[in-house]
Amino acid sequence: MTDPDSFGTALWTLLLITGMVLAFGTAALSDMALRRREDREARARREAADRERPGTVA
Repeated sequence: MTDPDSFGTALWTLLLITGMVLAFGTAALSDMALRRREDREARARREAADRERPGTVA
């Protein structure tokens, strides 16, 4: 027979690990979205600067 205390401990451990995986996964997705937005803004700034410079073709 399984000891109820060890079963409860296993469930809490599983819950905590799942929560940590979800938290880190969400943080990774958020970081990727932020980097993508920053890259788009940098590209837009670069293209605007190229358009303002005479003699360059965009």
